[in-house]
Amino acid sequence: MENAKNIYALLAGLLEHPAEDIKIKAEQCIKALADYPQYPPEITEELKKFQKDLENIPLDDVKGVYSYTFELTSDFTLDLGYHVFDGFRRSNSLAAIKGMYRDKGFPLEERAGGELPDHLPVILHFMSFTDDEELLKNFRETFVIKALEKLHKNFERNKKNLYWHVINAVYRIIDKDVKGGE
Repeated sequence: MENAKNIYALLAGLLEHPAEDIKIKAEQCIKALADYPQYPPEITEELKKFQKDLENIPLDDVKGVYSYTFELTSDFTLDLGYHVFDGFRRSNSLAAIKGMYRDKGFPLEERAGGELPDHLPVILHFMSFTDDEELLKNFRETFVIKALEKLHKNFERNKKNLYWHVINAVYRIIDKDVKGGE
């Protein structure tokens, strides 16, 4: 899965708070997917739908949708631990993830921008950063895919949201990586 690392970082960029470069990030991600034949073409199509939405919506509105979706609605939070743990178990999970980042030399403070360790863009950046394939495999299988399944399911009720396309693409990529078969 070494070759999937670049895609993780590009997807992280699409899920960070949108800025002037969001259209460029979408284009880079779509172009990069051409280098990953293990992922079905439907994933690229999802990101092209996101890209098309970006062309038709002013950046301020995209920012509003982002904030409303990910910051004001707990069912759609990008803090993945919320989707699989509650209370004390989530606190333990956050501490474990932070410890994993520290052990692998991941620059959490620089990458997180004030977000929690279980924030999806931070996780995607970590997954693009680490060279520990066994750890990455275990992290994807025991935490990331479980949380993404719940987030994806929540988004299925909200497919008109432009971020549905990105969440669907991320979910399908991670699901493919978990199930294997390059």
